[in-house]
Amino acid sequence: MVGYKIAKTAGKTTVSKTGDKYFLIKKRYDPDTGAELDDSTSEHYIDNISRRVTDMESNITSLTSEKEDWEQLKTDFEAL
Repeated sequence: MVGYKIAKTAGKTTVSKTGDKYFLIKKRYDPDTGAELDDSTSEHYIDNISRRVTDMESNITSLTSEKEDWEQLKTDFEAL
């Protein structure tokens, strides 16, 4: 979730659990006046979050490999 750590540190998000349900609560503000609005609450599932993390780790591995290939090609060209 993009920006979660920063929002948490700033006190703009909290998490809660009710039974086996997990919730993310975000503070909301009126963009024109800055007045505080009702909080936004969304339900999340640990399995879905775990799957997202796994997908991102796979993407990182793939991108790192591709980056290394480009770096090697650049090095080889520069050596000419």
